[in-house]
Amino acid sequence: MLIINYKHMSNDKIRLILITIVSITLFATIILYSFLSVSKREIHAGGLLPILIPLIVIAFMAFFIVRRYKDIKQGMPLEDERSRKVITKASALSFQFSLYWLLAISWFEPFFAKVLFNGEKLDASQTVGGGVAGMAVFFVVFWLYYNQKGQLN
Repeated sequence: MLIINYKHMSNDKIRLILITIVSITLFATIILYSFLSVSKREIHAGGLLPILIPLIVIAFMAFFIVRRYKDIKQGMPLEDERSRKVITKASALSFQFSLYWLLAISWFEPFFAKVLFNGEKLDASQTVGGGVAGMAVFFVVFWLYYNQKGQLN
């Protein structure tokens, strides 16, 4: 027997609307940043990182929003035990991989600086941007893996 809690449903809808608004705002900011970068002719391989990181996040959020909207329409909660477990497992594994990613950035800093920015060293914002980009990619990959996996232990 399915019991629907209407107060819970309205909170889920509000949360989903807020997530959508934040995602659209992030997308608008990236469009503005891209336009300003192109107008200043600051386009190079390293200059794409500040654009790619939020675009990865936006793509993930668009998938999440559409999927959760369909679930809410069918009367399902925004979060259930399995979705929390998927996020927890993906977060834990992406954290571990991110530590190695940050270590790789520090070991191969001259390589990344030369290839991406045509320089000798990375500055703080470039290093942080690369670290955050790696973390986002790891999380998305592990979330997709665990979400597609049938049984979670």
